[in-house]
Amino acid sequence: MNSKPQTANHKLQMPTTGHITLPAEVGEEKMVVQLAKKWGADAIRDSDGTELSQEMLDMGLEVYSTTCLVRAEQTYPRRHMDQLPQKFLMSDPVTATNTKLVIDLMSGFYREKYVIDTKHNAKKYWEVIDRTTGTVVAPSKWAFNPKTGKVTLAGITPFHRYTVNFLVFQIWDTTSMYNHLTNNWTKPHVISVDPYHKQCWDHLMAFYDKYLENHPQTDVVRLTTLAYHFAVDSDQNAVDKFRDWTGYQDTISVLALEDFAKEYGYRLRAEDFVDQGYYNAACRVPSKGYLDWMNFIHRFVVRFGKALVDKAHAAGKRTAIFWGDHWIGVEPYRPEFLKMGIDIHVGAAEDGVALRRISDTPGGLVKELRLYPYFFPDVFREGGDPLGESLSNWIKIRRALLRKPVDRLGYGGYLSLALKFPKFVDHVAELCEEFRRFKINSGGGESKKAPIKVAVLNCWGTWKAWINSFGAPQKFLVKRPDVIQVAGTNLLECLAGLPVEIEFISFAEIEREGIPSDIDVIINDGDAETAWSGGRWWANPKIAGEIRRFVHHGGGFIGCRGPSAFQHQGHYFQLADVLGVDKETGNTLQSATVRAEVAREHFITEDLAGKADFGTNETFVYVCDPQTQLLAANGLHVMAAAKPFGQGRSVFFGALPYDLTNSRLLHRAIFWAASKESELKKWFSANPNTDYAFYPKTGKIVVTNNSDQPQTTQLFDGRGKTCKVTLKPYASVWQ
Repeated sequence: MNSKPQTANHKLQMPTTGHITLPAEVGEEKMVVQLAKKWGADAIRDSDGTELSQEMLDMGLEVYSTTCLVRAEQTYPRRHMDQLPQKFLMSDPVTATNTKLVIDLMSGFYREKYVIDTKHNAKKYWEVIDRTTGTVVAPSKWAFNPKTGKVTLAGITPFHRYTVNFLVFQIWDTTSMYNHLTNNWTKPHVISVDPYHKQCWDHLMAFYDKYLENHPQTDVVRLTTLAYHFAVDSDQNAVDKFRDWTGYQDTISVLALEDFAKEYGYRLRAEDFVDQGYYNAACRVPSKGYLDWMNFIHRFVVRFGKALVDKAHAAGKRTAIFWGDHWIGVEPYRPEFLKMGIDIHVGAAEDGVALRRISDTPGGLVKELRLYPYFFPDVFREGGDPLGESLSNWIKIRRALLRKPVDRLGYGGYLSLALKFPKFVDHVAELCEEFRRFKINSGGGESKKAPIKVAVLNCWGTWKAWINSFGAPQKFLVKRPDVIQVAGTNLLECLAGLPVEIEFISFAEIEREGIPSDIDVIINDGDAETAWSGGRWWANPKIAGEIRRFVHHGGGFIGCRGPSAFQHQGHYFQLADVLGVDKETGNTLQSATVRAEVAREHFITEDLAGKADFGTNETFVYVCDPQTQLLAANGLHVMAAAKPFGQGRSVFFGALPYDLTNSRLLHRAIFWAASKESELKKWFSANPNTDYAFYPKTGKIVVTNNSDQPQTTQLFDGRGKTCKVTLKPYASVWQ
């Protein structure tokens, strides 16, 4: 490199076609051919509600055929309604005004989606709970009427609130219901089945054998996904009542509950699943019983998946799974996952976190992103902005792609809708070309990382690696129910594009094994007392002690939102001594705070121009140690702080919503916390609106402009040499 300013250009290697999967639709054969050429697609696929015509099959492209066995054939479920997926629901709480009470179980739920389980003994599997005391009401005090769907309670306490945890069968598949409501399907409702039942398993395997036989031109069987759908509960108006994209709420059958009891030596209660009405949502600190159930179901899903993969391989076909729909139990970060032998891992991606969710999974699978927006009428409609949504998504995805590559891109939905937006079609062509250029010039290898390993610490560890930990503001967004928007914080998105090694660890791992010796910095990011922050784990002396020891001996700790938050022994932040800050919850109002001025200069804020957006004006976090260096504040509310602790260092952020400024703040905070400031300016771009990466496999470098304005930046290579580069809006330039 030289120090002469440059205006970069794209002239390196011309990209080839390939690495793109195109959705196809009967009646759009001409456009399929046109777009396959325009986008450089080498594969076509069907989607829910679409088919591939013979003309498409004969195009010479690789063929992905989609099947979701548990909802593929509709005669069997209608004849075996006792083999549908089950779940525990909690009736809406009702306040008793005397000693008797009648509860309509399905009040508040969508009656076209669920039917109460009247086959199994309600007194054995259900629970009536006094929610004022938390005690279980004796079965002798209540009776269920299967004709009315109501439970009558007697001998109860007036003005206590009562609920019933009851079993239902799901009689309308969640994805089918979504397509009816969003894509205006009018076909009969689809019903899913539960392969845990031996008779159902055998039926599905026989059906699958015929499917493979009837698809001779299929190269890849895309299993969407395997057995159990993520939880979406619907209210009486068919609107989302509860949604957990990672939850095991829909994995229940009485048969599985009984087998679990035999294997584990204890029985799970209905309340183990209902969880006071929280349903073990991802933000909840998981119980031992729920984690045991997850392991139990995961092992079954692996067995089911392996049976399907083995059959496809025997038929000379590869297999793909889609990280969506019926994906619960798959768990690609668990060691058992690779036993399935899946060939291709497909995941929907709207940002860098979603890319890392796919790209970081272990094993030698082909990794393919299914890009948003899907070609559905919720976006591809008059007044919709698919181009704007795609561009916003791609810039975030590209930041993460620089650090961890994937192998393929693709789309899903109805091609005819996308064709109504020609500017979007042209944009996708440019996006596909840029991706192929990346594959060629990177050689498919990873970019150079700094010698820093970061561990993201929460209750889940790898169970939920690269799953966003939403903050409380998320609840108050106006949004499409099927698309996640992140409010208040998104530290993971800031982290996804940084040049450091990243892994996820759990509190249970630290309790068992301590902190791994190769970790440089621990990040604890989450709302107080949630699974992401840790909740009651922070009252465990081994956890707090181990982390204090780690930092004191030279490690780094970065806390965001409610790090170590749990009211215990005179502090809310259990690592207040490490962080140098604590949070006011009303218990220390009479205690003085340490007065501190915002530091005029600090390594972490060196690239900060103006004020950063911390997503909140009030953290109620205050300085509690004179050694604390205040980096940003709103009055006395601490927004960012840093502190030495022994030989190590800590950093606090009140929140860290994703933007390029905050990503740079986190970038510098990690290097500072690791005490490796000297490593920062190696393959580094001085302008926070840009990124820079070096690929040892090919010896090539890339610089990207992540903004909609031209940017000039100074680049630092791995040897300390510099140059200046000017980039057009959103450009990616290779040298």
